[in-house]
Amino acid sequence: MVHTVGLMGANGLVGRPTAQLLAQSAAQGKINLVILHRPGNIPVDFEGSTNVTLRAVDLDGPAADLEQAVRGIQTFINAVGFGALPSEPKLVDALAKSPDFVTFVPSTFSTTWTDEDVADEELGNIVRFIHGGLDRAHQIGAGTTVVYTGVFDIYFFEYAFVGSSVKQNLVWANKTQLQNRIPITSIEHLASALARIGTAEPKSVKNTEHSVVTFWPTGNEIAELYTKINGKPATIKDFTAADRDEIRADAAGFGPAKVGYWDHWKADSWDYEQEGRSYDRAYQGPGIEEVARRFA
Repeated sequence: MVHTVGLMGANGLVGRPTAQLLAQSAAQGKINLVILHRPGNIPVDFEGSTNVTLRAVDLDGPAADLEQAVRGIQTFINAVGFGALPSEPKLVDALAKSPDFVTFVPSTFSTTWTDEDVADEELGNIVRFIHGGLDRAHQIGAGTTVVYTGVFDIYFFEYAFVGSSVKQNLVWANKTQLQNRIPITSIEHLASALARIGTAEPKSVKNTEHSVVTFWPTGNEIAELYTKINGKPATIKDFTAADRDEIRADAAGFGPAKVGYWDHWKADSWDYEQEGRSYDRAYQGPGIEEVARRFA
């Protein structure tokens, strides 16, 4: 029996490529796709697509309207950006009231934060913000399908979320981080993984966890990559305790989360492949050099 997949965020960084892949599956008759969008923000690329329905919904409107909008959906993928995360708990409540609902994929696309990270005063506030919908689902017993990622490719190579910009030919890491690996996830890899989850039989992915990491370079390998791309030696800047304190203090710039990645990088404490967590190995896209060159 063909099931129905819901998606929110089809105009966004993660949502658009995910919607494109899901729409292909819908056109092949594998699923029905319902794209929820804010009024006036219509994902026009998908208007008139086969087995694709567009539904406008105001997340700040009456709960009853949201409950009606998610009726008939078995698997719901939330791919909204950071600014829309406060709406996730309300979305979870609406889904849980639907007799059709099976599982929810929250927009918690980040690393495997630990209990110690959550307990940290500064970092914990950010993690709880990211995990608002997931925590709400756990509170009420709603089914979830959680996807963990590394640093998004654009955030790593262009925005230098962890301090290493390919355009600036700069790697910001201490001696230990230069030896250790850091996880990077390409957006196309994440989209394909989400599409596979969406097209899977809903009960088969309910209450499961998945890790989607595309590349695992060490700091030294990043420096070698940047050197090759830029045609001159990359600058390696030592990441000091003073740097850590300064960045961590920038709460408005998500400094505690940035430092959280630097800390896990130094400790080599990534939990993507722990028991019971599915590690996605299906990526067949471009290599790290081709991806990094996009942002040079």
